[in-house]
Amino acid sequence: MAWGPWAEASGMTAGLTEADVRRVRRLGLTPLSTEDGMTLFDAACGAATAVTVPMVLDTGSLRTRPEAVPPLLRDLAGAGRPAPSPVAAGDDGAGLRRRLADLGDDERHEVVLDLVRTQLAAVLGHSGPEAIRPERGFLDVGVDSLTGVELRNRLAALTGLRLPATLVFDYSTPLAVARHLRGELTPEPVAASARALEELGRLEDVLAAVDADDADRATVGGRLRELLARWNDAGQQADDSVSLETATAEELFQILDESH
Repeated sequence: MAWGPWAEASGMTAGLTEADVRRVRRLGLTPLSTEDGMTLFDAACGAATAVTVPMVLDTGSLRTRPEAVPPLLRDLAGAGRPAPSPVAAGDDGAGLRRRLADLGDDERHEVVLDLVRTQLAAVLGHSGPEAIRPERGFLDVGVDSLTGVELRNRLAALTGLRLPATLVFDYSTPLAVARHLRGELTPEPVAASARALEELGRLEDVLAAVDADDADRATVGGRLRELLARWNDAGQQADDSVSLETATAEELFQILDESH
């Protein structure tokens, strides 16, 4: 017999906290009373089935959280395929990104960390995010593979990000997850010079495909020389501007004399 959880404390369940019990109930597993357990035991002994699973499923609870229902229980619970989690109703993280865009680095960190702590608290059955220590490992607070996936699903729904099922193992603390999410939501801006080099690489590939006898080849070459001349002029003007800012009075008079 593959027993479900019993309400009476035993060697396996005596260490469960109230939060653990609430989490078990959220999974749709209603603890068995001793009376119900013995009734199921008698029924299992009288059945012709070799293996039975005496447990009480709260199908109503399972239907409200289909994303957390193990595939083995979906038909029994009438949950079908997982539907979007209640936290998924939103804008795929667009609102969160807009909010973060208006904040400084420290504030962004606090907002994302609070998001992670709030969702982890909900998954573990705590009353609020204040119960979650950012630097404490997920495994230390009782997160297993099932609750880890539930946390990933919640965060993915709220951020609009594609997150791995192994999120809590890849980033072992709420703080580490928050840093990862923040980097994905507000990536560092790419330097203009880096973008220019990337575009030059694409341009090089395009130019390589132009035939040597193409009638527009000379026009393309002329346009490239114009761009290069403007680039060089802009650089020279920048250098001159720096020189003027740092020049002494005597050097400034010499520049004026040479310009006439």
